[in-house]
Amino acid sequence: MLLQLLVLLVPAALGEDVTQRQLKPVKGVPHSRLHLYQSSTTDTFRCLDGSQTILYSQLNDDYCDCKDGSDEPGTSACGNAFFYCSNVGHKGNFIPTNRVNDKLCDCCDGSDEYDSGVECPNICDELGRAARIEREKIASVARKGFQKRQELAKEGQALRDSKLKDVEPLRQERANIEPERARLETEKKAVEEVEKKLQDEHRNQWEAVRIEKKKLRATDWFDELDLDKSGKIDREELRQNLFLDNDHDGFVSEDEVKSYLTIDEADFEHFQSSMYDRLKEARHQHREEMKYKEEQEKEKAKALENAPDDDDLLAEEDRHEEEEEDPEDVRAQEDDKMPAYPPEINEASEKAREARRLFDEVNEKVQDLDAKIREAEDFTNSDYGENYEWAALKDKCFDRNVQQYTYQFCPFGQNTQKDVGAYGGTSLGNFKNWSGGETNKYSKMHFGDGQQCWNGPKRSTDISIECGEENELVEVTEPAKCEYLFTFRTPLACTDPDKEIVHDEF
Repeated sequence: MLLQLLVLLVPAALGEDVTQRQLKPVKGVPHSRLHLYQSSTTDTFRCLDGSQTILYSQLNDDYCDCKDGSDEPGTSACGNAFFYCSNVGHKGNFIPTNRVNDKLCDCCDGSDEYDSGVECPNICDELGRAARIEREKIASVARKGFQKRQELAKEGQALRDSKLKDVEPLRQERANIEPERARLETEKKAVEEVEKKLQDEHRNQWEAVRIEKKKLRATDWFDELDLDKSGKIDREELRQNLFLDNDHDGFVSEDEVKSYLTIDEADFEHFQSSMYDRLKEARHQHREEMKYKEEQEKEKAKALENAPDDDDLLAEEDRHEEEEEDPEDVRAQEDDKMPAYPPEINEASEKAREARRLFDEVNEKVQDLDAKIREAEDFTNSDYGENYEWAALKDKCFDRNVQQYTYQFCPFGQNTQKDVGAYGGTSLGNFKNWSGGETNKYSKMHFGDGQQCWNGPKRSTDISIECGEENELVEVTEPAKCEYLFTFRTPLACTDPDKEIVHDEF
């Protein structure tokens, strides 16, 4: 049976090799596409766009027959075609066919100048060696970075497992504390209601007394201002009070009076509701101004006299000022000051303070547990990479100085710009999402809703992430107004170079 199988397989394999060897080479075409350029049974060639069929002999005849230029891959006849440089020893690549036989060596093997009379040295081996050395350097960095990435992934996974492990005990602890918190909250509300009720009663009683005293003071002053004892105050009576002389010209004008008495005559009710407080303030302000003027005059007099007993004089003046303090103002201040709470209210307040203290202690514990639970849940629900490797950079920041600014990149946080040495800074956006696209979403980050630009948009930052042995912010640019671009190198962007496949043809 095995012998029969070998007999069947060998011809098949030989047939495949023969087919490969029978592919006719065509100048400017890579081996992977030669099958498209083989002669048909009718000795014709069909343009690759399917637009028309031409004789096979018209391939590379230096005349463009196909609209897509596919019949002239090895000449410069078509402006929209490409010539393939095989570049053995290096890497194959395509060049536009208008560079073929233009007396300039574009392919490292010189194959593009086969009919220009220019001899191009074959430098593919040299370039290939240099490219391989460079690739090996890059691969070495990637290899070291990938190793660190695997270590960081383990740390991230361990952190995730730890937080997941902690969530249930935290919830259980919270459940155990919650009944006590609810009981203390109920007790706190009860004693606070008693406290508030007693304080409100005390305050309302005092307010009623204060209003009555104010009414008495207003009555006394109304009687003083009502010169003709008619039970009403007119403008002429009000003009007798010099404290209404706002422009300090020595007498009270009609206009100055009108600003306080807007009607012809004011009875006591109108005086108390609309005039008393304003007149009291005007009188107080007038007395303060007069005191200030007197002090200024006394200082001038002392300066002129240069009296040695200035201190005694000043003391005498101070006593004089104390004697001249407005008794009406003193009475008002005393009446406006609420009396101290009696012992029964102080006792109720002490009980309320103690209840608040006990509740706050337990409530802070509950809030702390809630914060830890939220943090653990947010962490486990956040996207920190395929293997949680990016969790290692959470709460870390990286700086770069550019001229007079320091730029700071904080993965999953906020980016800032600040003057070198300054404490605060300008927000360049908060982390929004990974934005690398379908092929590798972890190759880019987007930060938005930063500080508003003057006459412009809110600041934002895009982070381009590259492989590197260390975490480093390597470049900062501003390609558009208030739109920043950071380049960040990190082991977390490194993949295993030994598993990558390099394709030389495309």
